[in-house]
Formats: sequence, C-alpha cells, structure tokens
Amino acid sequence: MRKSKISLWKCPKCGRQFERPNQAHSCKTYPLELHFKGKDASRIIYENLYEKIKKVLGFYKVESLECCIHFVSTSTFVAVKILKHKLQIDFSLSQELKNKRFVKAIKLSEHRFLYLLEITNEEEIDNELVNWIKEAHELKEKKIISQV
Repeated sequence: MRKSKISLWKCPKCGRQFERPNQAHSCKTYPLELHFKGKDASRIIYENLYEKIKKVLGFYKVESLECCIHFVSTSTFVAVKILKHKLQIDFSLSQELKNKRFVKAIKLSEHRFLYLLEITNEEEIDNELVNWIKEAHELKEKKIISQV
C-alpha cells in the first residue's frame, strides 16, 4: 500500500498542525519546565512515561501548552496534565474498554472512546498502558491517512 502525502491544516500564527482546517486551539505555548515547578515526583513519572513511549514509537514531538503537554506525531495522540504527585493522561481508542484504571471513560461516537487515567508511580507505566497509548497513536495515524 502506497502512503499518500498527509494534508493537515497548519495554523499560520503558531505553526501547530491539526486534522481539521481552522481547528479551535490556543496558539500560546508554555515552557515545559514550568509544568514541573514544585512537582519533582511528577517529573520522574513523566520522564519515565516519555521514555517508555519513545522506546515503542520512536520519535514524537512534545507540545507544551499552558493546560497540558501533548505528545504529537502527525497529530496529538496523548494529553498529559502534570499534578503535584501524579499525572493525568487522556487518549482515545476505537473500542470500549472496561478497566478499573480508568478514572473516566467517555463515548465520543460509535467507534471512538476517550479514556482518562491517573499515574501515581513509575510501576503503573506498564505494558498494558503503553499498548493503549500505542493503539491511540496508530488510530490517529490511520485516521489521518484515511482522510487523504
């Protein structure tokens, strides 16, 4: 199968790329370091999460916004919010999952579900979590390629 050139909308003001033209967003970036001010425990968890995902997916971009940190390949596949002693992450999948690890699960459409979970220590960044994130990444990539 030949991959087509992926066409995303690029904001002329901030340069971020999105799946939809004129997608609502904030152009204001935020220094990554400020997310971790006074949150040393969360920094360790974040760095562990970043590295484990990088081992599986390879390179991906980090977009630091005031509200959270986005992990981006072609588009955002995980949002990470840094709290004092934990991380909150969210991602979407094409299947409904029942798991006690999810703080919240929202059905966005017939085949799209948003999951929110909290990570309080490095041990929680296990194969199950990494596989969900890998699936969220693949879902985003597949969606964008199919739109071309």
